[in-house]
Amino acid sequence: MSAPSLPSRFEPAEIEARWQRAWSEAEIFRAPERPIGTPFSFILPPPNVTGVLTLGHMLGDTVMDVLARYHRMVGHPTLWVPGLDHAGLATQVAVRRALAKEGVRLEELPREEAIAQVEKWRAARESRIREQTLAGGFSVDWTRYRYTMDPPSVRATREVFVRLYHEGLVYRAERMVNWDPRLRTAISDLEVLHPEETGSLVHLQYPWADGSPGGLEVATVRPETIFGDVAIAVHPDDARHTAALGREVLVPISRRPIPVITDTAIDPAFGSGALKVTPRHDLVDYEVFQRHPGLPMPPDVIDDRGRLASEWVPAELRGLDRDEGRARTLELLRADGYVLREVAYRHAVARSERSDAVVEPRLSTQWFVRVGPLAEPAVAAVREGRVRIHPERWTLTFYRWMETIQDWCISRQVFWGHPIPVYHCTPCGHDTVTVEVPEKCEECGAREIVSDPDVLDTWFTSWLWPFAALGWPEPTSDYSHYYPTNVLVTGRDIMFFWVARMMMAGEHFTGRAPFSDVYFTGMLRDETGRKLSKSLGNSPDPMDVMHERGVDSMRFALLFPNPTEEDGPFSSHTLEGGAHFLTKVWNLVRFTLLHVPPGSPPPKAAPTFAPDSPLENRWILSRWRRTAEEVDRALTAFEPNRASTAIYTFLWHDLADRYVEIAKESLVGRQGEPAAREARDTLLYVVERTLRLLHPIAPHLTEELWHAVPHDGELLAMARWPIAGEAPADPVAELEMETVLEAVRLLRNLRAEEHVPLDTVPPAWIRPGGPEVARLLERERGTLERLARVRPVTFLGPGAPAPALSASRVAALGECYMERPTAGPEASEALQKERAKLTALLDKARARLSDAGFRARAPPEVVREAEEKARELAERIGRIDEHLKAEASPSP
Repeated sequence: MSAPSLPSRFEPAEIEARWQRAWSEAEIFRAPERPIGTPFSFILPPPNVTGVLTLGHMLGDTVMDVLARYHRMVGHPTLWVPGLDHAGLATQVAVRRALAKEGVRLEELPREEAIAQVEKWRAARESRIREQTLAGGFSVDWTRYRYTMDPPSVRATREVFVRLYHEGLVYRAERMVNWDPRLRTAISDLEVLHPEETGSLVHLQYPWADGSPGGLEVATVRPETIFGDVAIAVHPDDARHTAALGREVLVPISRRPIPVITDTAIDPAFGSGALKVTPRHDLVDYEVFQRHPGLPMPPDVIDDRGRLASEWVPAELRGLDRDEGRARTLELLRADGYVLREVAYRHAVARSERSDAVVEPRLSTQWFVRVGPLAEPAVAAVREGRVRIHPERWTLTFYRWMETIQDWCISRQVFWGHPIPVYHCTPCGHDTVTVEVPEKCEECGAREIVSDPDVLDTWFTSWLWPFAALGWPEPTSDYSHYYPTNVLVTGRDIMFFWVARMMMAGEHFTGRAPFSDVYFTGMLRDETGRKLSKSLGNSPDPMDVMHERGVDSMRFALLFPNPTEEDGPFSSHTLEGGAHFLTKVWNLVRFTLLHVPPGSPPPKAAPTFAPDSPLENRWILSRWRRTAEEVDRALTAFEPNRASTAIYTFLWHDLADRYVEIAKESLVGRQGEPAAREARDTLLYVVERTLRLLHPIAPHLTEELWHAVPHDGELLAMARWPIAGEAPADPVAELEMETVLEAVRLLRNLRAEEHVPLDTVPPAWIRPGGPEVARLLERERGTLERLARVRPVTFLGPGAPAPALSASRVAALGECYMERPTAGPEASEALQKERAKLTALLDKARARLSDAGFRARAPPEVVREAEEKARELAERIGRIDEHLKAEASPSP
């Protein structure tokens, strides 16, 4: 397939659709079932069916696509498995909200109809997510598409539960959980937010049970829970309460006696240093309760709907929800004189991310995974280097969490999800735990069996994904050839809830870590530093971004200039920068085609040069080799930003701004046909090979441009990755060109500072700093004159006087002089305006450099470029000041 002749403007829409269609028809992203050679494989973190892809998804997907395309071109059989996560509770909540807007309550629908509504939602979101993935040009293998509730996933999920149960690593117990009273289910820590809110800290007096005057002061933010109190606890070293030990107090209103006990968990600085112990509705209280076996276990005083309940609660308060119950309880406490004082109190309140309800800590019988034995092999994999975490600084965070890991509550009281494969026998009470649905009790043979009413936490399927997505527990070809996978690319916010658990599951069920590397992407933020969020209105739809700016512009902007592993800004300014760069590449190829004769063969190898070949040809080939080596190192180390920076610097500065300008005389034939042929061969080789380097980052643009230049092969996406060693290394040429370009920079700065008109070509002089510099600059005199737009360049000896009426600059290479134009009022005014403009630019540059965040996030090359820009601006302002001062001084 070939591209049409290149139009003058880069218009991405038609290009993107055409090449996406070509890639699909050629099935080039389909991994071989029996790969030859070393494969490269990874899974796409399955997006939740709750919604659609965001720019955050696009960041991770772009990083993964860069890796996939790179490894295909290198020659590795590459498998990238796409999928979708059913997202359990989150999806049910999303459907519940959508139906509520139509006046329908999900809870009131028959189970079959409710599931049908969720399936309808899933189908719509799945279609949109697939559309977005295709639009982004992401090279996933759609023939391996998986869904966390497809039949193989059901099989794998049930298999894992049954194995863990029989190994004693899954158990059922009454434990303290996060309870959402609005959704009436346990939720994970991941689904709990902790916003700061202002409440009321109520100081109550618990009177002495023996009728003595006074009592014990206790502070609480939840007075409605006092009916579940079983003790008052104080710290054993708190001298204020020594006399209270061994005594009893009365619970306000209910007048039930409870003991005063000691426990080291009590914070003496909170309130009065006395804690009411309500073991069924607070985790700390429950832990205190467990350390004091003589205390009675109370009933739930708040039920699963968040209402006051049980015989321990006064009849007049039963059935009230927590807010109403709190208000009414406070009224009774005030009326009976139990309230000592009430103060405003700022504290973190646990709220359900799914429903916004205040989470109720609640003792509940649930299913748990005993994770301690599973965590040890996962930690060992990281310590032994079998799993590497990028950036490395997150390794310590991983260790800290794994060392304090708690058992995992895996049951949910909702209908959308994998049913727990436990079947209770009504006659004998035995639980049959089996992968296949049983017809009778395995213990007594009775057919009166009832399936467990709960479903599994969505993470219980997700933690199996690296091997379940490849067909486990069946011995599939994909599992045999592509597991373990090579890398996981994901956000650090789910390091514990997904990444760590996948490592546990991989080690336990397959005996191997599921991946060798974990790459954490950063979070995208707006220009004010806020996280991109739909609720804040600062997160555009990726489809809108791609339609307006182009897919490759979005991809490049996600990778450059901000490091992908750091939090950083993504804005219209970033997108404009990406679009400008791609336009630069487009125009560079159009320029190349002007100088490549029709029918020219594709470049099979790097050009070979004679010893007297032009410096620019030897320099650009050496610079290309250095760039290719850097890109290889960066992508091997999972640093796509570093690779993007290297390509950007080479294409924009070295190739387009420098080499093309230097080589123009040769390209148009003014230096003779041999020189023209060598320049054409050099330019074509470097452009063609650089399009290959850029392809994983900007696939649509490069596919189009590659087909416009002489090339071998049907598709760039399947072309051979360029070998850096093809081009010769020439450090001498690079050092010499640095000197030439420094001289050009000095002369250009003199032109700008002296306000030499664009149509004026003034004479210039250079006093070289040594004989080697003199020989080099005299040899490259033509380059100096063309790039700096000066003529003639005259070289001065060590003792020669400085030219009269000239401006000068001093640098390591020597001294540069340029004829100063005749001054006048207009020139002086122009200098003043130029000074004001440069001062504003310098202030902006210095503000950027003083931003610690910029220095921490930006690549070193970008920081150095900003520092160099600030230095040049300061020097130019200084030269203008000298000029203005000279003009103001009277002539002798």
